Amino acid sequence: MALGIGFILCRYAFFNLHGMKQWPFALFIFGLIVIIIAAVLNARKAMYSTAGGYIIGFVLGMSCNWDTFHPERGPNGDYTNNGWLIWLLSFLLLIAVGVIWEIVGKQKKVTMKKRGTEHE
Repeated sequence: MALGIGFILCRYAFFNLHGMKQWPFALFIFGLIVIIIAAVLNARKAMYSTAGGYIIGFVLGMSCNWDTFHPERGPNGDYTNNGWLIWLLSFLLLIAVGVIWEIVGKQKKVTMKKRGTEHE
């Protein structure tokens, strides 16, 4: 649900900030696949970090981006913007944090079970 809301906001409501049509959708589909896999594996923390990572990555990408001028691309040059890259890397980093958080939590649970100190 949060991923879907984030997609709608980023793709449509904030379109004037980034001007990208396909990139928000591509990241949304990737995030949806990650969430489906995490749901099958009962990895809630990974699901939360994926949905949060989409939104947080967008905020970081739009607030920390800059334009680069490329004079070698013709008589008037050309500009590129790295907002998409910041968004992607932030998103992937937060997904990785969620996966690691999930793995560490499950390992801790297994260790506590072996010791007989698990509290439910």
